[in-house]
Amino acid sequence: MKTVLITGVSSGIGEAAAQHFLSRGWRVVATARKLETLGAWSRSENVISLPLDVTSSDSVRGAIADVLQRLGALDVLVNNAGIGLAGPLEAIPLSDMEQHFQTNFFGAVRVIQEVMPVFREQKHGVIINVSSVAGRFGVPFLSPYCAGKFAIEGLSESLYYELRPFNIRIKLVEPGGIKTKFRQVFVQDRAYEPGLGAVSRRMDQASAADSKLPEPESVAKTIFTAANDGSEKLRYPIETQGASSLSRILPERAWRGIIRKSFGLS
Repeated sequence: MKTVLITGVSSGIGEAAAQHFLSRGWRVVATARKLETLGAWSRSENVISLPLDVTSSDSVRGAIADVLQRLGALDVLVNNAGIGLAGPLEAIPLSDMEQHFQTNFFGAVRVIQEVMPVFREQKHGVIINVSSVAGRFGVPFLSPYCAGKFAIEGLSESLYYELRPFNIRIKLVEPGGIKTKFRQVFVQDRAYEPGLGAVSRRMDQASAADSKLPEPESVAKTIFTAANDGSEKLRYPIETQGASSLSRILPERAWRGIIRKSFGLS
């Protein structure tokens, strides 16, 4: 039985991924800051639930050590844990930006650094970083979130070369908008109205329960594919309306116009 460790499984993409791997006969190491937030699926005999705070090196180190003590090996790591932060950069306290990166970027780095010796020793492993189309192009008032995802993209692309000699594959799963409880926390500043309000409302509408966005299960299936296809493919985009492709094909002025219009900006 293969084993996958997934961070941030309390809801959304992480929870959907955990259930999808479980339904396919995998053992799932389900990690979250608060285990009481996990659903009934986490009580399956093939689930090991562990507390893990990706912002704490001690927490990460302890969780990985626990997995190895119980199982002796690990096949796949899925870095999914993340938080949202948005608003005018001018208004965002630096401490908030640092906390955002501690979770969304350095959190993934901590887990990867702890898992890499295991994968090197066993001469195989897959690392899947859940990124976003917001890691491929900027979105207005999402500079913290985009910057964190851009960092994950660069990290992963470099690791692709670094880890290849050890038969360790790295993957980037890049969702567009997905119907989940995940929300960006918007810092307000009147100086940036009405544009800030327009973007905030647009994102709330897109994430609403009755929106036409894909369910998180679509991302879970892609994560499972990335874990099992045996290829050296790096990026697995899950796009809405081909946004990532358009951003690369269209002239810059045309693309910027689409973004402004999409988010209700003049």
